[in-house]
Amino acid sequence: MSSATSIVGTWTGYVDWGNTGSPVHNSSTVWTFNADGSWTYPFGGGRWIQNEGMVFWNFNSAPGLVYAANVTRNALDGIQGYATASPSSGQFYAVRGTVAAVAPAAKQAKEPDFTLGQK
Repeated sequence: MSSATSIVGTWTGYVDWGNTGSPVHNSSTVWTFNADGSWTYPFGGGRWIQNEGMVFWNFNSAPGLVYAANVTRNALDGIQGYATASPSSGQFYAVRGTVAAVAPAAKQAKEPDFTLGQK
């Protein structure tokens, strides 16, 4: 049996496209990972897999976009990018649970989806 921390649950993610060193704190997003291998956020979702301390997920609405992270008890630290003809990449981190500063999903869905970056 694995002793790795499961990512099942809710996480608040902060994304930095282009590796500027400045994740978008004022536009964080909430990712919810379900035990059945699906995940959701206010703009959609996809599928995820985890092996020990590594996790990988994709997007139903953004073909070629992948996120991968190291998993610790309450944090994800990773990279994301499009594996397409016009690659774009960055880095992100996430903390377990929701942060009070994160807008409710209804309000957030009206804002740009910074999780997808530049296609």
